[in-house]
Amino acid sequence: MRPISERVTLGEKSWVIRPLTLGQVREIEPALMESGGNIGSAMRIIEIALRRDHAEDAARLAELEATAPEIAAAMSVILRLGGFIETTPGESQAAGTGMHSGVSSTAA
Repeated sequence: MRPISERVTLGEKSWVIRPLTLGQVREIEPALMESGGNIGSAMRIIEIALRRDHAEDAARLAELEATAPEIAAAMSVILRLGGFIETTPGESQAAGTGMHSGVSSTAA
């Protein structure tokens, strides 16, 4: 089943992230393999996902005020959108984060 767009929130910023492209998946894989729970790798993965539709915010990611649990939640969404984490049918919708593909991106 193809993932649907999901909302990611870090601090006071929020974005809708579309399912990842093959290029994004290819870029994320090495960062994921070197991760080992590393916040720097997590930020790199989040930046890759944001860059396509939110380039300016991706470039300023390190300036955001965010907590470790917010970073972990954002990574979880992104990894699901890239197929790195298996999604059970209805999982994102049940969590209230599912968005239909084609929904325009917004920032809070």
